[in-house]
Amino acid sequence: MKRFVIYLLLLMPAVLSAQRLVFTHSAVVANQVGMLSWNSLSDTATYRLYRMFPDQNEYTCIAVTGETTYLDTLHRTICADTVNYLVSVGTDTSLPVGLFYQDDVPTSPCTLRLCSVDTALGQIRLSWDPSPDTDVMGYYICMGNPCLYYDTVWGRLNTTYLCSETLNRFNNFEYSFRILAFDSCYQASPLTPYYHNPRLELHAEPCSRELHCSWNRYINMPDSVLHYTLYYKLQGDPDWHLHRFGADGPFTFDTLIPDLAIGRLSAYLAVTNPDSLCAYSIVQDFYFEYGDTADYLRISHLHYDESQPSVTLTLEVDPHFWGRHCYIYRATGSSDYFEQIAELPRSATQPEQYLTYTDYDINRAAGRYVYRIGTPDICGQWIKYSDTVQLLLPEIVQPEAYIPNAIIFGDPDNGRFCPRFLSPLADGYSLDIFSRIGAHIFHTTNLTDCWDGTDMQGRPLQQGVYVYKACCRHADGSERIYTGTVLLLH
Repeated sequence: MKRFVIYLLLLMPAVLSAQRLVFTHSAVVANQVGMLSWNSLSDTATYRLYRMFPDQNEYTCIAVTGETTYLDTLHRTICADTVNYLVSVGTDTSLPVGLFYQDDVPTSPCTLRLCSVDTALGQIRLSWDPSPDTDVMGYYICMGNPCLYYDTVWGRLNTTYLCSETLNRFNNFEYSFRILAFDSCYQASPLTPYYHNPRLELHAEPCSRELHCSWNRYINMPDSVLHYTLYYKLQGDPDWHLHRFGADGPFTFDTLIPDLAIGRLSAYLAVTNPDSLCAYSIVQDFYFEYGDTADYLRISHLHYDESQPSVTLTLEVDPHFWGRHCYIYRATGSSDYFEQIAELPRSATQPEQYLTYTDYDINRAAGRYVYRIGTPDICGQWIKYSDTVQLLLPEIVQPEAYIPNAIIFGDPDNGRFCPRFLSPLADGYSLDIFSRIGAHIFHTTNLTDCWDGTDMQGRPLQQGVYVYKACCRHADGSERIYTGTVLLLH
């Protein structure tokens, strides 16, 4: 019996030394949290716990403890993968155990803050409050209803996005947006509701002075909308007019434009919340369309008739522009003021491309005539003008002397040949008459002496053609010689 007890006592150290360090329990108890337990080798043992992530090749010590239980909270996200652990004491090391972690917590959504038009760029800019989750890697931007286009913004705190679409008067649409956050495991949060940019629409019927403004209800504001403000100004106005509307509308506004000839109106909408946060629509440039007008009109030809005198204009007008009259305007002399001088009706069913008009009211002393034509639009509100065409009349040459071309011998009224000068003479006057064969038959240096059809001896000359030569010096110093023929009749 004693031998058996002694044998057992000798065997106990060997049994104790054969006890191995092993994990007795391992489990994932919460999102990214694992519970690990192992057996105790002695009450005074110090254990070292090691961990290796899936993307690592070596174990890293994460705890030195005298306990046999450890709660490991991961400070990085493991997306459906295994993290390996082992524990050691002295030279004794356990076999590794793996815990399969999976991110099962849904990503928290973001909250859209603002959907507004960047007025400097003409593009829609989105902004939102970030997701409260620290594991968020970025955001997906979904555009369209349903979503037809996605874009990505990386970074949890990057919370603005500029859309590529450029808005203008031809692209003034209401766009739909939804945003979702995604974490490092690419798990997505729920999509936000649909949000829309503020959109202002302007409309006016042709020939109408009433402008109709309408806009969409804006639902994107944090703390809701306080009011809407419509801004507009007419072309040439230095300041904006504004009208303010409550959060519940109305969402329309009509105004009368004082003069359709202004041509253009600019307007935009501002949406404000109680904290003075503002969203804007695009600035709309609205052009009042009075209706169709001629694509072209011009004066293709001018003809001056000296004998009348008169000016004939050939006009070319867009034949596709039907049923409007054509007006002719004229400026004369040095004036640039155009007065309407004629109205040419055009057929409403078969308008002519070419028209003619003759201006008989011509004063040659005016010297300069400028013409242009114009035609109004179908509302009669705006006139389109052609380019101007200028006509310079020939200069009127005033004679400096009146010299008869025939005299009747012995006639008391028409029997004397005397040149009459229109400008004063200084001196040097002489008049000589010659026969056709060159005989000198008359000479004088006195303006009052006239040839009466006789020779130097006072004898009557035969009927026929005689040659004269008149020389003089005018008061301005110019010397002139007038030559020609005169017919002597009996």
